[in-house]
Amino acid sequence: MSSSPGGEEEVRRLLAAYQQYQAQAESIVRQLNLTQVTMQGLDNALSAVEALDKAKEGQDLLVPIGSGSFVHGTLASKEKVILNVGSGVSIEKTATEAKEILKVRKDEVLEGSKKLNEVLAKIDQEMQRIQAIMEQLEASAGQPQMPGSEGIV
Repeated sequence: MSSSPGGEEEVRRLLAAYQQYQAQAESIVRQLNLTQVTMQGLDNALSAVEALDKAKEGQDLLVPIGSGSFVHGTLASKEKVILNVGSGVSIEKTATEAKEILKVRKDEVLEGSKKLNEVLAKIDQEMQRIQAIMEQLEASAGQPQMPGSEGIV
């Protein structure tokens, strides 16, 4: 750290900002992971609804119940699909309407994911900027790097 009091305060401020950015980046990565899970669920639902076009009423099916488990079932109607609309509420739609709703949801999740990636890139730029400033401060102080600051990305 710099030997001047102002330099030490600047280093503390930069470290605090860096740690805050790091926490934000970790939170965004968690959100991105959730969007991937959501996207996979939407893809699966869309594939299942599209498969109804090839199915026949009365056909035996394996119905997923979660955790890779299935029960045997019979297709009663390939025209009606029950969609979750949130807060434990589900509605019945035609297969065509269900496809459109699922596609819209998928587009919304994709857009949200894109925005999260943009924010993550900006945070990464700020973290790199702070790291460069810290390295300049350390070099101008003529001291070795601070413990724990090596390899910070």
